[in-house]
Amino acid sequence: MTQIRSQRLQHEKKHLTPWHRHEGGQIYLLTRGMLAMELPGRQWAITGGTLGWLPPGCAHQALACGDVAGWSLYLPMESMPEMPPLPQLFTASALLQALVERIAQFPAGPLSAPQRRLLQVLLDEMHAASRAPLQLPLPQDARLLNIARALLNDPASPRSQRDWAIWAGLSPRTLSRRFLQETGISFALWRQQVRVLRSLEGLSRGKAVGEVADACGYDNVSAYIAAFRRRFGVTPGAYFAAARQTE
Repeated sequence: MTQIRSQRLQHEKKHLTPWHRHEGGQIYLLTRGMLAMELPGRQWAITGGTLGWLPPGCAHQALACGDVAGWSLYLPMESMPEMPPLPQLFTASALLQALVERIAQFPAGPLSAPQRRLLQVLLDEMHAASRAPLQLPLPQDARLLNIARALLNDPASPRSQRDWAIWAGLSPRTLSRRFLQETGISFALWRQQVRVLRSLEGLSRGKAVGEVADACGYDNVSAYIAAFRRRFGVTPGAYFAAARQTE
């Protein structure tokens, strides 16, 4: 019979969970902070008010960026025949968050009929939820992936595209061509998106917008706010306001 395991996510400092996978499916809900998750071919920035879905056997590693809180649900395969076969990120409505938190507190053992119905409501709501714009494609070529990971770790790096190409043993032209082929966007645009996504870490910890902009390599606050608004449709200061109101 269907049984669900749950785990409370609670980290006060940076914490890396290395590459691993689960036999069943996994649902992440973050209520506070930011979780940087790497999957084959993509990078996620899971923030407060975001729900992540990992299908069975999906390899991933996760970095809790400072003060993080939330829940993780582990679902057996028989409980999710209609779930997406690929990883997904969703914007978690107040109802979705309440469902995850309620299901996470189910007692151990087989689910009762009312509990199974509540789980089905959660899965139905996930199908209806909107996708969150918090993922970034990663290149597969080892040299390009090394550049991508270096920029994810240090988005404010002053190295030029030419410098990165030389560092990786590539010509600038090859870097441009291969990066576009493997990610679908130019290296310059990808780098800009890295800065915006990584800026969520500082914002989630309550840092000032100007401090976050400087830490991510922006020349001025206005340029950062404009890039952030293009990606998310709101200003950096407004982004976490809704999530904090639900805490």
